[in-house]
Amino acid sequence: MAGKAGLEAGMARAMAARVIDAELLGHRTHGLLFFPAYMERLEKGAIAKSGQHEVLRDVGGVFAWKANRLAGAWMMQLATAQLLERAPRHGVASASIANCSHIGCLQAYLLPFTQQGLVAMISATNPGIFSVAPYGGIDPVLTTNPIAFGLPTSGRPMLIDMSTSVASNALFNGYAARGEQLPGEWLLDAEGKPTSDPKALTAKPPGTILPLGGLDFGYKGFGLGLVVEALSLALPGYGRAQEPDAFGQGVYIQVTDPAAFSGRAHFLQEMDHLAESCRRSRPRPGTKGVRVPGERALESMAEQEKNGVKVSDEALKRLAPWLEKLEMKFPEEMT
Repeated sequence: MAGKAGLEAGMARAMAARVIDAELLGHRTHGLLFFPAYMERLEKGAIAKSGQHEVLRDVGGVFAWKANRLAGAWMMQLATAQLLERAPRHGVASASIANCSHIGCLQAYLLPFTQQGLVAMISATNPGIFSVAPYGGIDPVLTTNPIAFGLPTSGRPMLIDMSTSVASNALFNGYAARGEQLPGEWLLDAEGKPTSDPKALTAKPPGTILPLGGLDFGYKGFGLGLVVEALSLALPGYGRAQEPDAFGQGVYIQVTDPAAFSGRAHFLQEMDHLAESCRRSRPRPGTKGVRVPGERALESMAEQEKNGVKVSDEALKRLAPWLEKLEMKFPEEMT
C-alpha cells in the first residue's frame, strides 16, 4: 500500500514488515491500526518517499546518521545490519539516527540482535510532541519516550518494551475514540487534577500524561524519560531546542556482545538462572504467576505465524478508505 502511494519499494517493504511484526507481537496500537497514519504522512510529505541518509560520524563501533524524514523502518533496517556486523568486532556498537520518520514498535527491532546472542537497547522519541509533564509540574515538556531492551537467554529472549510514561499516546487515543474511561487516573487535566478521562489530552487547553509511577512514584518515570531525551535527541543532534514539527524522530541504539566481557557462556548461564528463578516465584493470589517480559509477545507471534494474523474490525475500517483510494482490495483471507 505504501508503495502504491509512492514510497520507494525497499522502504515500503520495511515499513510493512515492521507493522506486521507489531501485530504479531500483540502491539495493536502500532500495527495495522497505525498504518493509515503512515499513509496520511506520505500524502502530506511528512515521510520522504526516496533519498539517501547523511552520515554525520562513523568511527569504529559508533556511527551517527541524519535521515531527513526517510522511513523510520528503513533506517532501522540499515542500522541493524551495520550493528550486527560491528558489535562482535568492537564488543559494543552504537548508532544514532536524527530526524527519521516514526519507527513504530521498538520491540519489533530486538529479535535480530537476541537471535545472534547480542544485548540490545533502543530508545526513540518525537521532539515535536509534548504530552508528558515533568514530575511535580502541569505543563508538558516530554512525550511518552519509549525504551526497549533485548536480553538473550538459551531459550526465549527477554524482550522489554516500555514507555517512560504511564502509557503511550496511542493507547489514550484509542480509549478516547471508543468513548471509554481509563482504568485509573493516569492523566492530569489542564489544572493539574488527576483524571481518568482520556479526552483530557485533547481538551482546550490540554491535559498531560503522568510519568511512569504515577502520582506517587512518577519521579522515577520522569528520570527515565530524561534519559531517553538525552540518548534519542541530544546524541543524534535533533531535539526540542530546534522546535521541529511532530513527524520526525530521534533514535539511539546500543548493541553489546557478551563475548567481549565474561563470555557468552557465562552471560547465558546467568540469564537462564535469572529467568527460571523469576518463573519459580510463588504466584501472588489472584494472578497466574510470573511472566518474563516478552513471553506473551513471542507466544502471540508463534500462534499467528501458524494460524494467520488476527486483524481487528477497527483496523479494517481504518484501512478501507486507503484501499479504495489506491484501487486495492483486501486479500480473500482478510474478508
